[in-house]
Amino acid sequence: MTKAHDLALTKEPAPTTGRLHHLAYAVPETSDVIRAADVFLENDVFIEFGPAKHSRTQGFFLYVYEPGGNRVEVFTGGIHIFAPDFETVTWDTESQGRGTAWGLGVPESFHTHATPPFGGAPA
Repeated sequence: MTKAHDLALTKEPAPTTGRLHHLAYAVPETSDVIRAADVFLENDVFIEFGPAKHSRTQGFFLYVYEPGGNRVEVFTGGIHIFAPDFETVTWDTESQGRGTAWGLGVPESFHTHATPPFGGAPA
């Protein structure tokens, strides 16, 4: 399955290194993301953000915290680039649009939560 991106980097909010922001799972259809939201809701899995659409990649997404506290993204779609010589695109938080296509605000936890928790305390 092709993806809108293979790697995303984010600034570490704590004075440490080596923490995980999130893992991502690609699913074939938008309905799969919506079904995942229902399954997470039915099983009391915390939904942090979404379902919604990324403005930059146009992918449809959902972010949750799995029981161990790790953030997991379920996503589909997005811009797909097949040209092998396509120039790399770099986005930053100060330019090129907002975080979601439909104007949903990005929760503060998206910029602060990572695992393992900083200082050893549970998330």
